[in-house]
Amino acid sequence: MFDWLFRRRIQEPRVAQDDIFAQLAWLDPDQSPFGTRVLDCRPFSTTMISTTADPNIAATFNHLRVSTGENHRGQHPADPITVPCTLTYPFDGKVADGPLFTARQMEDKWDIYLFDCVLYFSRSWTGELVFRATAEFREREVALTVIEASKAKLWGDPGFAVRMVDFLVKSHLHRWPVPHPLPQALPEDKKILAMYSFSEYGQWAAYASYQDTTAARASVGN
Repeated sequence: MFDWLFRRRIQEPRVAQDDIFAQLAWLDPDQSPFGTRVLDCRPFSTTMISTTADPNIAATFNHLRVSTGENHRGQHPADPITVPCTLTYPFDGKVADGPLFTARQMEDKWDIYLFDCVLYFSRSWTGELVFRATAEFREREVALTVIEASKAKLWGDPGFAVRMVDFLVKSHLHRWPVPHPLPQALPEDKKILAMYSFSEYGQWAAYASYQDTTAARASVGN
């Protein structure tokens, strides 16, 4: 169901896609750089490029590359669920409204903006607003206290919104190597999980986990 989203990079020697899936490996907590069981998706996520046959999607992606995100200010995800949370991150005391992270290529699946102490997380291909998170900026940290999430993204699990937002902040804003969350509803099939991960996070989908990724320690040099 994800096949239209990507194709193999042209490389020599040419490697069959099935061989790429065979290279995916589960790492137990004692093998994992994060202290938690993860699927190493890198053989797949680092060798795929995103593509679309729909010229409208391609045009929208290109148009959004020059967007300031102002259109999201004050907006809410479609059919939202509100989830209280306590997520904290280091803060250097500098804050300015506008884009915090914007996709440079189609393998980047998210754009992130800040307006009026609210973080907005939208899909880079469509501009769809998926999450908004209320932020409290303190002297040395920023705390996310409430997340509004599009119900369609949550696989029936409101807590999944917290894990997704936490991953996006840590990976895209702080550049911390951390695992991304997997929906509990997905079967433990490496091919399905890798394709889901790439469709959701693109080239940022290095490691995947069913466990609480908010508690996973950041890896250094992985």
